[in-house]
Amino acid sequence: MSGRFEVTPGVVGELFWRVPDPVVVVENDAVLAWNPAAEEILGMPASAAIAPGADLRPAFGDALDAFWALARTGGEAQLHCVTGSDRELQGQAWPMEGHPGRMLVVLHDVTVERRHLLGLARLNSLARELLRQPAIDVLLQRLVDEAKELTGAAFTALLVLRDGSDREVQHFVYNAPRELFPERLPRVVGLLAVPIESRSLARIDDIRGHPAGVGIPVQHPPIAALLAVPVCVGDVVVGELAVANQPGQRPFDEVDEAMLLELASHAALAVSLAQARAAREHADRARQDMLDLALHNLRTPLTVARGFVDTLQSRGDDLAPDERDRAFEAVHRAHERIQELTEGALLADPFRNAPAQSQAVLTVVDDLVGELCRDYGTSADITVECRVEPGSPSTIDVDRRVARELLDNLVSNAVKHAPVGSVVTITVRPEGDGVRIDVTDRGPGISAEDHSRVFERFYRTAPSRQAGIPGSGAGLWIARRLAEDHGVAIGLASRLGHGTTFWATFPSSGGAAAG
Repeated sequence: MSGRFEVTPGVVGELFWRVPDPVVVVENDAVLAWNPAAEEILGMPASAAIAPGADLRPAFGDALDAFWALARTGGEAQLHCVTGSDRELQGQAWPMEGHPGRMLVVLHDVTVERRHLLGLARLNSLARELLRQPAIDVLLQRLVDEAKELTGAAFTALLVLRDGSDREVQHFVYNAPRELFPERLPRVVGLLAVPIESRSLARIDDIRGHPAGVGIPVQHPPIAALLAVPVCVGDVVVGELAVANQPGQRPFDEVDEAMLLELASHAALAVSLAQARAAREHADRARQDMLDLALHNLRTPLTVARGFVDTLQSRGDDLAPDERDRAFEAVHRAHERIQELTEGALLADPFRNAPAQSQAVLTVVDDLVGELCRDYGTSADITVECRVEPGSPSTIDVDRRVARELLDNLVSNAVKHAPVGSVVTITVRPEGDGVRIDVTDRGPGISAEDHSRVFERFYRTAPSRQAGIPGSGAGLWIARRLAEDHGVAIGLASRLGHGTTFWATFPSSGGAAAG
């Protein structure tokens, strides 16, 4: 109602009984009438309100002066009643025709509207905050804290499911005293499963004795009222946001539902942003892995080629014709490998040549090991020797490029760590139904503490770093990855001061070598 109109006793009677808003008739600072809605909303019986000298402060609290000002002057006013009903009221007052000093006051309860508007304002601010904060755990905690502020709940919690699962919890955050929650994650069953399975909210005034009241941790805060909503990213339920009150506290209402649903959409945004960041980081790591692999794989044939070129430049005139031919052949092979790498032959999917496909191509062990000896054995500082023990199978069931790449990393690692003037030995021996190839150096050895870590990506032992031995720590990691993906066992035997043997055992279905 707004504007001026004739307030007659008939109009007062209609308003008094038919509207759901508090209606009060005042005259000379005294209440003459107080309708049932005023009793309910303001929490004061009519008999107390209209009594001579009645104190209306229990109903209006700090808003009492604003109420009397409205009743004296008419018009509109905003009243915030903080005592008794704790309501936000919008008031309008009109003078009653034929009754000087008498005013009709109608109070509209705008608590819900105001609470909703204030909540939306907070949510808008929160959305901007979510876009700036990259850490998913911080985002989730911020959301449960905001849920407590918006609903006034005693306890709030947010769980995020593991990707692809509708039961396994990946993240669980809450706003409640730490001692009230157990260490283990809650189970997504019973009441907690309802929003996830139904994709709709669950609002229960008192869960005690509820037939579905399971799923809450065995040790949990005393809970009566519960409101839980699903967190959805598109058509996929990724989690759940829940608020709860203790016994004796108020149940949740439609405004709480609206606020929690809005917060759930913010939680979905947070999860989506986290997933996008994780996907971007994964793609960045994959690109970096490919770059690191490319640089490492290029470095090996370049090093071999450079060694032969240096040999040809420094003492080419002293080499026998067959030695010069072998040097040029090695440079040519290195060039071919570099060309393969630059054309993507080995980089397109370096770790994922299926073993079943590799078994279709047998690799001759003598040729493979002989090539390694020729390529790494021309250094003036290191001698590389190869020997094949009797009974060793003649072939291995692994693609030649994969086997060469794996052994390249083992041999180049041995050559780097071998002392000047020492020998690196490549030994082929039978082992079970396969072929074991050992690469042994007489270097400083590896401590027992480092044995489990040398195959980690970018890991380098402290002695290697201190000695200034070049390398990125990627070679042994690549060797292990290749071994795992092609059915090859790999390991090492070493102790400080006694050199190191790295070994790889390849599957084989071939017969024994002749020599």
